[in-house]
Amino acid sequence: MSPLANGNRWCVTGVAVFALGCLALVAHNVPALALVNESPSLPEGLYARRFGAEVERGGVVAIPQPTAARAYLADLGMPGDVALIKRVAAAGGDRVCVEGAQVRTPDGVRTVRTHDRRGAVLPRWSGCRRLAPDELFLLGDTPGSFDSRYFGPVGRSEVLGVYQEVLRW
Repeated sequence: MSPLANGNRWCVTGVAVFALGCLALVAHNVPALALVNESPSLPEGLYARRFGAEVERGGVVAIPQPTAARAYLADLGMPGDVALIKRVAAAGGDRVCVEGAQVRTPDGVRTVRTHDRRGAVLPRWSGCRRLAPDELFLLGDTPGSFDSRYFGPVGRSEVLGVYQEVLRW
């Protein structure tokens, strides 16, 4: 092989490695186009990102694991980089209230459990207040969902994207 051909090969390889590195950096900061939900919070399946969709009550959003939730989720074996998929039950200006073993939102009344299915004590958010304009209160669709009942409201800026179910299994 001639020295020129060998040099071209190294140049092409270098450009390819650089391009892949750039793509990895960009992909790390771009919300996923689709997410697979395997948790009991919402129906198991594939959720596609709805570009340009507004975050609104009733919509499904993905968020990074809130700091208050990480230790509990880690105990369940969930890696820290797995996003949570939840439904928006209340948004800025809405009143959210924990009264005894129930949480009341504009979306309805849900039970707040003290222990999970393993018998472990669940963390618990408590309060009765109107959400700040930049806050969301997220709930799953099932009683066993680990959501804002346990880790509290989240900032609207935490939302990675708005999603919709496209395939259920």
